[in-house]
Amino acid sequence: MNEYGLSVPLYPVECVNSSFSSLEPLHEHGIISWPNFSHCLPHCGLCQSSASDSAYSVFNLLLIGCLLPLIGFCGLVGNGLSAFIYSRPEMRSSTNLYLCALGCSDSGVICTAIFLFCIDSIRRFSSHLSMVFGALSPIIYPAGMTAQTCSVYFTLAAGADCFVQVFLPRSWRWMVSTSSFVKGVIIAVVLFGIIYNIPHCFEAVVLECWHEQFRSRSLEMCPDPFRFQLSYTEVYYKYMYAIFLAVGPLIILVILNSCIVVASVARKTEEGSGDTIALVLVVLLFIICNTTALLLNVFEARLARSLGSKINYIVDASNFMVVFNSSSNFIIYVTFSGSFRQTLRNYLFKTADLENEMRLTGRISYPRISNHCNPDSCRMNGKARIVDRPHNDSVRTEVLI
Repeated sequence: MNEYGLSVPLYPVECVNSSFSSLEPLHEHGIISWPNFSHCLPHCGLCQSSASDSAYSVFNLLLIGCLLPLIGFCGLVGNGLSAFIYSRPEMRSSTNLYLCALGCSDSGVICTAIFLFCIDSIRRFSSHLSMVFGALSPIIYPAGMTAQTCSVYFTLAAGADCFVQVFLPRSWRWMVSTSSFVKGVIIAVVLFGIIYNIPHCFEAVVLECWHEQFRSRSLEMCPDPFRFQLSYTEVYYKYMYAIFLAVGPLIILVILNSCIVVASVARKTEEGSGDTIALVLVVLLFIICNTTALLLNVFEARLARSLGSKINYIVDASNFMVVFNSSSNFIIYVTFSGSFRQTLRNYLFKTADLENEMRLTGRISYPRISNHCNPDSCRMNGKARIVDRPHNDSVRTEVLI
C-alpha cells in the first residue's frame, strides 16, 4: 500500500511503454483504478465513468447519438444563413454584426459538441472513431469552450448595444455604432475567449491503450491530475466561471433584457419592434438553455456526490440544451424579424431568378444593383423599398463603414 492507501501498481513483465509514466500519477490521485494489460497496453475505458444501466445507454444513444447531431446539422445551416444575412450591406448595423458573430461562434459550439458528445456516444461501435476521438479531444475541447465563451459575450454585446440604442443619447449611439468600435469589441471577445480557456489545454492526457472489443491499439483521453487540484477547481471552475460565464453574464443579460422590454412596451412603436423582439427572445433562449449547464459546472462536485451516476442524465440533457440554443436563433430571426425575413427572401428569390434565367437563356446574366440609394428609399424592380434608417426611437443604427 502507498501513502494514498492504494495498492502498489504492478506492470506487465518485460514491458516498456510510454503510457506507464502517465498511469501512475492518475492512479496515485485516485482518478483511475489500476487497469488490466494486454499486449503491454492498459485496457481502454479506464477513464470512462458513465452509468452502466441499460436505460441510460438507450437514453444517451437517442438523445446524444441521434437527436443532437440532427438538430446540430440543421443549426449549422441556420447559423450560416443568419451570418450571411446579417453581414449584408442592407442589414449591416452594430447589433446585427454582433448577431452575425454570434452565428459564427454558435456554429463552432455545434461542431465541437457533435464531436465531443455524439462521437463519444457512438465510438464504441468503431475502432476508427475511438482512435480519432482520443487523438483530437484534447484539442477540440478547449476550442469548444472558447466558442461557447464567445457566444456568451456576443449575446451580451448584442444586448448591451440594443440597450444603448434605446436609452442613451445620440452621441453614445453614434460612438458604439462605428466600424472601429464594433470590430474592436468582436476582436476583444475572441481574444478573451482564447485566453480564458487556455487552462483547458492542460486538463487532459492521452494514453495508448488496447481495445479488447476490436482487438487493436487505440487512444484514451484521461483527465490530468492538474484538473483535480483543489486550488485550480476552486479558483477557475468555481469563482472565475461563476463571475465570467455564469452568474455575471446572466445577471447583466436579465437586467438589460428587462429594461429593453419595459422601454419597448412604454414607447409602443412599430418601427424596429420585430428586430427588438427577436433580440429579446434570443437572449431569453440563451438564459433558459444555458442556466442548467452553467450551474452544473459550478456545483459539479456537490451534485456528483448527491446524485451519483444519475448525474449523467443531467449532463446529457444540459449538453443537448446548449446545442439546441446554438441551433435555434435562425427560427427566431425568421419568425419575428421582418427585416431579416425580407432580406432572406430577396436573396433567395434573386438566386432562384438567376438560375431560371441561366436555364432558359443558357448564359449567365448578373443583375445590376445600384450602389446609390435615396436616403429614404431604394428603387428595386420599379418598386420603392423603405430602408430602415436610424431614428431617435429606433434600436437599429447603421455602422459607419
